[in-house]
Amino acid sequence: MPFAHSIPPNRGFIAFTSRIFLIATLAVSVIIPHSFQVPTAALIVVTGAIAIFGVRMTKWVSTQLIFYCAGAALTVFYLFIGNINGAPNDAIIQTALVYLASPLLWIIIAASLQQLFGRKGTVRWLILFTWGAMASVVVFFYAYFAFGRDSVEFLAEDANINVRGGFAGATMFVYGSLIFLSAAFFAEPSVVRSRLVRFVMPAALITAAATSGRSALILAIPIGYAVGLVLRSGLAPRYSTEGRNSIALLPTIGLLVAIALAGIILNALFAQLDLLYIGNVFLDKLLSGGGSERVEQTSALWDGIERSFGLGWGHGIGVDYIRNDRLPWRYEVLPLATVLRVGIIGLGIYALPFLSAAWVIVQRMRTRTLAPWDIYLAAGLASVTVATFTNPYLESFIFQWMCFIPIVIIGSIQNEAENESVDQDEIRAMAPRSIPQHA
Repeated sequence: MPFAHSIPPNRGFIAFTSRIFLIATLAVSVIIPHSFQVPTAALIVVTGAIAIFGVRMTKWVSTQLIFYCAGAALTVFYLFIGNINGAPNDAIIQTALVYLASPLLWIIIAASLQQLFGRKGTVRWLILFTWGAMASVVVFFYAYFAFGRDSVEFLAEDANINVRGGFAGATMFVYGSLIFLSAAFFAEPSVVRSRLVRFVMPAALITAAATSGRSALILAIPIGYAVGLVLRSGLAPRYSTEGRNSIALLPTIGLLVAIALAGIILNALFAQLDLLYIGNVFLDKLLSGGGSERVEQTSALWDGIERSFGLGWGHGIGVDYIRNDRLPWRYEVLPLATVLRVGIIGLGIYALPFLSAAWVIVQRMRTRTLAPWDIYLAAGLASVTVATFTNPYLESFIFQWMCFIPIVIIGSIQNEAENESVDQDEIRAMAPRSIPQHA
């Protein structure tokens, strides 16, 4: 049932306006996240307010709203506990925005994207914005070296690039978006139509990762490849390797060619880079648990969890270790920080949307009803979930698109007739398995 009964779901002024705002919101959130925080937040609010009038309530959207309500009730309770335990007002306000307002807006936006563009259309926009995200990296590097630090402060508040000693790194928030986009593409390159682009894009993504200085972004590439390797066996017959008249080793060959092209590009652009050194730094950080700072955080957070007996101290409460002087209650090891705040049960409640999406993917894999776009979105979501152990991206109202868009779209069983012909047997096979009957 639509929220506005008199408005056709996919046409009319509301649908037209929603499409414009949805694409604008997604573009800004993906390509230049956190560059213009206040305007971006306003855009997200306006987009959600417009989109809600055309969103149709499906079983899956209703389920996600139930999970949201459960999480919201948990958040309100632990905000009260945190306030009693002395949480600062800034922490209370920020938590309310990030855990109450932002998720609801992104669920509405994601549902509208699914119903107006479909999963295939949404993924195509994400592919386009992947080029935009990489272009912003190129602009950042070029402008920084050509015109100085001040020329790129609109992209990053503390703009800086370190290219020396064989290492490369830059302070750009767009690398957070590329964690999702890189894993998603390497999981299922077939979502790109052009075979030439299938070889050029991975080389560009590897180049961006190697010069980012972000271990989470470098790790996203093998995570995406591994997720794709596992899930591709569950593709529906009409999407399978045999049906596409290609060879099973094509993704692996593409990855090897991309690595070679990336090496050539990096050697041409940065003669002082040492790819072996970058690889060793990445492996050292990976084997050490994310570096000394995150190891210290983990130890401090675990001590705090033990002292609360796993029940939680409340939102806005930190531990003795301070990672961010401006936001002392925030930590990079998000799962442990969440247990510290809301307890083990609270973490389970917050994880319900992720678990529900994983359930859908597993069921579709077992019944061989996966589509390439499912694999693309699932890999992006998996990579972002792993990244929460090193970065608090999901505590950003802008980066929450990486969570709620794949979750809402993955679970949808709507017939996307405007974008692709969906086999009715596939829909019937997916319908009873989207949500467990006893849930």
